[in-house]
Amino acid sequence: SGGVDSSAVVGFMTRHTGHPVRTYAIGFEGGDAEAYYNELPFARQVAQRFGTEHHEIVVKPDVVGLLPKLLWHMDEPVADTAFVTTYLVSEFARRDVTVILSGVGGDELFGGYRRYLGSHYRARLDRVPGPLRRAAMALADRLPADRHSPILDAMRLARGFLASADMPFDERYRSYMAVFPDDTAESLLREPAAREFDALGEAFRTATSGDEINRMLTVDAATQLPDDLLLLTDRMSMAVSLECRVPLLDHELVALAARIPERIKVRDGRLKHVMKEALSDLLPRDILERKKRGFGAPMGAWLKRELAPVMKDVLSAEAIERRGLFRAAPVAELIAAHEANRVDGTDRLLALLNFEIWARIYLDGREPSDVTDELKAAVA
Repeated sequence: SGGVDSSAVVGFMTRHTGHPVRTYAIGFEGGDAEAYYNELPFARQVAQRFGTEHHEIVVKPDVVGLLPKLLWHMDEPVADTAFVTTYLVSEFARRDVTVILSGVGGDELFGGYRRYLGSHYRARLDRVPGPLRRAAMALADRLPADRHSPILDAMRLARGFLASADMPFDERYRSYMAVFPDDTAESLLREPAAREFDALGEAFRTATSGDEINRMLTVDAATQLPDDLLLLTDRMSMAVSLECRVPLLDHELVALAARIPERIKVRDGRLKHVMKEALSDLLPRDILERKKRGFGAPMGAWLKRELAPVMKDVLSAEAIERRGLFRAAPVAELIAAHEANRVDGTDRLLALLNFEIWARIYLDGREPSDVTDELKAAVA
């Protein structure tokens, strides 16, 4: 992707092989939203630096046709758009090779996500006078949100930070991570949950030692890493008979990272400080200092455009009533708010959409191809 982690893997690979490393990168055709996720220039820069045998593909994927197929391979619904991207780049690489290396894990070891800056920004917010701070929080609720626009994405993040700034540490982390806040989930469900399992709560009960960021990293290692990133990476690569290995999660490197205090991992608002310093002689500064960008797809924009007919069909009042688990009105409100940029509902809508598609395959016992035909008929 031209990010720190995958670029580091490429850089070290070139030190241990006598022939050019093969690299694979993906971009999307389309408008501004697709361009926002286009990391090909950064990947190309790294490939040129290390003399790799570089391969690029620019796609306009048939997402309607992909979703049932990929959810069948996933075995469970997922709300992370990276499963689409990971499948497409795996399919592309499998034309040439049977094993690839990925940079998964660097963010969870060395502090690469913006949520790790919560304490950094909160300390600065505490210096703001009370009336001004309350005005800023009131304004945050009115800010538009769209993760595919640099300005609107910054507003989305600002809204999330301000809304959680006064929460206790573990609740603040939960607000960053939860797809559905508890109150939203309760209003969505037709019946109270029969059994509650709080994965984040369980993880926090065991992550009791260490500083704040390292506690978050410990929780990530127990939840997001195995149940999201490694899960989708493994299943989407194996869907095309490709083996993906993750060298940054070597057990010795994991043990070393666990001993590094937060003041060295994240310093003065600089994410992955110690990792970037360690790589300063390997990677150029503009790669080391580029803004964090997830390896996902412009799903939020697609839900407003080409996927809108599918979303409104799959999440129609009739379909929701037929499934019998959710209330139709909150879903319709979420769709309207997302389309109007009042909220960024990408993850929540994708979770609901993927759940219903998954349910048609795994609960109703239908073939993925049959569900695909049904979705394409909705688009037509």
